[in-house]
Amino acid sequence: MRLAPLVLLVACSKPPPPKAPVTEQAADKVADIAGRWVTSDDMDWNYTMTIEASGVIDVWIDRGKMGRCEQKGTIKQGGASRVFRVVYTRGECNPEAVNLPIDMTIGSFTGASLTVVVANQSRTYSRSDQ
Repeated sequence: MRLAPLVLLVACSKPPPPKAPVTEQAADKVADIAGRWVTSDDMDWNYTMTIEASGVIDVWIDRGKMGRCEQKGTIKQGGASRVFRVVYTRGECNPEAVNLPIDMTIGSFTGASLTVVVANQSRTYSRSDQ
């Protein structure tokens, strides 16, 4: 008999309130997207991208047994909204990309997550405080 009130209490509890929708933020200046961003892919490669408001971009890729590599260079506003021009001066991961201008489009930016599109390939990063 003591279980009946407990079960009744659980059955009458309200569901948690829905989470607030995530809103897009401005991503038109390098300072808007500056920060340290991390992600991984289905091959267990880990990506760390650091963007400084001063216009420096530094991408480290940990490729497991293949080791780590770095792509480092500059990032500046491109010719359209949410488009940035990246020029790598160091290209351990992709030497062919060194000194070639690359357009990086921001597919989504919420402050906590950043989706970048380069050459029709999309990657979503999460902000990291470390």
